[in-house]
Amino acid sequence: MSPRLASLAKRVLLEAGHYRRRLRQETFPGVAVLGYHGVRADEAPAGVMPFETLHVRAGELEAHCRLIRDACHPISLDHWRAARAGGVPLPARPVLFTFDDGYRSVFTLARPILERHAVPAVVFVCSDPVERQCLLWYDAVARSRGEAEAERVKALPFEQWQSTAAETARPADGDPSAPLTIVELRALAGVPGIEIGGHTAGHPNLARAGLEQQREQIARNKAMLEAWAGRPVRAFAYPNGQPGADYTAESVKLVEEGGFDFAFTTRHGFAPFGDGLLECPRLLVLAGISGAELAHRLAYSWRR
Repeated sequence: MSPRLASLAKRVLLEAGHYRRRLRQETFPGVAVLGYHGVRADEAPAGVMPFETLHVRAGELEAHCRLIRDACHPISLDHWRAARAGGVPLPARPVLFTFDDGYRSVFTLARPILERHAVPAVVFVCSDPVERQCLLWYDAVARSRGEAEAERVKALPFEQWQSTAAETARPADGDPSAPLTIVELRALAGVPGIEIGGHTAGHPNLARAGLEQQREQIARNKAMLEAWAGRPVRAFAYPNGQPGADYTAESVKLVEEGGFDFAFTTRHGFAPFGDGLLECPRLLVLAGISGAELAHRLAYSWRR
């Protein structure tokens, strides 16, 4: 079947209620932690921002929230914590929404959608771009040198990465990839159901950094976020997030020593209910995944 016909068939199944009925009969093998990044307005033109697939359309996020509210069980990280401590057990189909990096669009576009559907979320924020009001380093590199160069820079040793990031730093004014401001972060932290998490100060590849460099990136990020949000930061997401390539066992130990009780990777899969909570897998959500496609993946593809 062609991709176009497959997409049409999934939409018909969604509208006919098939996915809703199927999902309501299921019990997930763990928590479905959905990994988002930024959000774009539905009317925003294509091809104007780097790494565009990381920025879902607002209509897509709305459809995802509607599906999860209707057929699954959106949870907060605090609910998960309470369940681990012997409180109210997790429901049969728990889904946790997460957003990485700290894009301003999470406040301006995602927040109203999440609030409208009463969907909790964790927002993992890099503090240097917020403090300096500059683009995240890889967006800045991609703006000036292309996405392929950003991928190359990501794999450089820490000192070389740091030097390149400084050379290519770019103000965030008016850019669709702009980070949150401190005022927006503080307001976001005050929204019921929204939790702010750590994501390092500058989004380095931790696996390419020394022990003290990693510790400084993790600790400084946590301290800044807690000062701005006015509350403890207890969850963390590893930048890039692939075990071995992007972080190491040392990184995990530093996160634990830093006082984090949950940490998230980009390793694909459902997250376990109990052990292994400092390397929780996630299910990456990219632009172009419709509500029908997400329903199909939760009901079939991601379950395999």
